Amino acid sequence: MLVVGSEGTDAVPRAPLERAAWQVRSRLSADVDEHAAHLSGWRQSYDQLGSGRFSGRLDEAVGEGVQLFRERTSRQLRQRCEVWRDAIWCGITLADDGSRLDGRQVGAGAVMASGSDGGFELVSPAGHDIVGFVVAREALAAHAPELAWPREAAAAWWPIDPARRQRALAHARAILALAAAGADAELRGAMLEVVAGLLDARVPRRRERGNASARRRLVAQVHERLEAAPERVPSVPELCEALHVSRRTLQYAFEDEVGLGPLAYLRSVRLNGVRRLLRAAAPGMTVQRAAAQWGFWNLSAFALDYRRQFGERASQTLARAGASIGR
Repeated sequence: MLVVGSEGTDAVPRAPLERAAWQVRSRLSADVDEHAAHLSGWRQSYDQLGSGRFSGRLDEAVGEGVQLFRERTSRQLRQRCEVWRDAIWCGITLADDGSRLDGRQVGAGAVMASGSDGGFELVSPAGHDIVGFVVAREALAAHAPELAWPREAAAAWWPIDPARRQRALAHARAILALAAAGADAELRGAMLEVVAGLLDARVPRRRERGNASARRRLVAQVHERLEAAPERVPSVPELCEALHVSRRTLQYAFEDEVGLGPLAYLRSVRLNGVRRLLRAAAPGMTVQRAAAQWGFWNLSAFALDYRRQFGERASQTLARAGASIGR
């Protein structure tokens, strides 16, 4: 049972889900108070500032220690929000719409963030469309120990690289779709990695880039580890520990060398590995067997990833290869 935002005034917002499979839902509303209560685990109060009939939509996916949502509202609102206990929220609007966070207009191409201790106020314009990422502090600390959001820090926003912003939004769309299809563990890691990247961009730092040969060697080492055991997909923390590098160093090496983060790169390499197995059409080969050989255990999530990557279903690749051999 999800705990929604309509708790008592003095209640402390609680995590919407602790240990369970992903839960996904979409809600439409024609009342601003009803809409404010739809977001799981939050305490919220909305006032409609613009005139006209209100309509809202919330698409939400909740997993263990993570929450992702896309919220669309038709009228100008004043939103008073408090995220669930011991969590961090990052928000990205799909367009630069002049929203105001705690009285400050959010700059173009920015990400907003707030911790769980104390709420924040967001004044959003008509046609507001925002994606929110929420992660438990404990989960983020385990995934990226070098990052932290002080509990006493006020809500804030900061500009981020446009490519990173677009990647975060693309990941949000994919996670919502894959969660709805029944995917599980990999999505949680992807969520944590997105939030870590957004928080990491808060204060510009000198990149831990190393030289070009060191970056290429690092990417090659990751590739070699994957090919040595393709059925077991390493997480970013596991790679950092094994290769004795920071998460930031690993991220920048992949961004500089291949234009993707390590998780996206590993997924693409694995999908290509499956495709090669299917195209070879060895006797007895099935889509499920090929996917398992490259560490895809959730077939629904794999099917979506494969079709998005190659523009066709895995079964179509296998059928075409079999027909070619049979000629």
